[in-house]
Amino acid sequence: MDTQPELDPQTARVLDDLTGPGAVRIPDLSPPEARAAIERFVAKWDLDPQPEVGATEDFDIPGGAPDVALRSRLYRPAGKTGPLPILVFVHAGGFVFGSIETHDSFCRLICAGAECLVLSFEYRLAPEHKFPAAHEDSYAALRWVSENAERIGVDPYRIAVGGDSSGGTMAIAACAMAAERGGPEVVKLMLWYPGTAGGPPTESMKNLSEGYFLDSGLMKWSMGHYLNGPEDMANPWVAPLKMQDFSVLPPTYLLTAGFDPRHDDNELFIDALAQAGVEAEFHSIPNTIHGFMFMLGGIDQAVRAAKDGAASLKRVFYGTI
Repeated sequence: MDTQPELDPQTARVLDDLTGPGAVRIPDLSPPEARAAIERFVAKWDLDPQPEVGATEDFDIPGGAPDVALRSRLYRPAGKTGPLPILVFVHAGGFVFGSIETHDSFCRLICAGAECLVLSFEYRLAPEHKFPAAHEDSYAALRWVSENAERIGVDPYRIAVGGDSSGGTMAIAACAMAAERGGPEVVKLMLWYPGTAGGPPTESMKNLSEGYFLDSGLMKWSMGHYLNGPEDMANPWVAPLKMQDFSVLPPTYLLTAGFDPRHDDNELFIDALAQAGVEAEFHSIPNTIHGFMFMLGGIDQAVRAAKDGAASLKRVFYGTI
């Protein structure tokens, strides 16, 4: 990259706790150990108190295979009645870790700021469940929301899908799957530093893949656990830049980070959407890292960015405000 700014001091402090001296790197852990470590890390750097919403409800929904149930949480905004818009949210975690709890504060910020329902759910994790299990679960959650719209108070014409990191990859795939499988219709795709592999080698991947949390080791570790083999990287559900027809995707919002190795391929993805005639907006916070949306209690600009994303989604759902 031509000019790299100084890392935000708050980000540097959180990063040091995550990867500095004495920290155990995620690729050196087993998947169960990594899940526990991330839960502890997020709890340490979470917002306290957590953002307020009108109500939450936990329940199971059907997954993407017979006899699979997905633990889910529905967030309701305060002071809103009638059929409401909804964001179906797919959490990050390299397909191996992450949960409703790691993204609880983030979902609360979106729910309150966009004045919409948010459905967060726990898809099947790798390596116990290989590709495309988590992808199928993500599409199943979107389909369930559409099919149960009246029961849970959803406006079926205002359904958005979103996700961060690997969750963003699956959110893209869920929209593509909806286009292939006859619905449901999605009015907005909300992405936070998604995995959009499949394009040419980029400068950010060359220059930022060591030292900023999402390093080459973590990427290989997570994909190695989820994919059945290298051949899966040819699948556009895994590598969205390999999509043949970007025009099937809905209008898209994408926020990434300047110190994210995926920064440049995120920009390439937005360029591909725009070239296909899809309304697409690209945002980048130059001085923070991949994953900053689950470090909300330690990084002030992450909270501001989440609120900005919520405001953008609110405009989609309710018109110009």
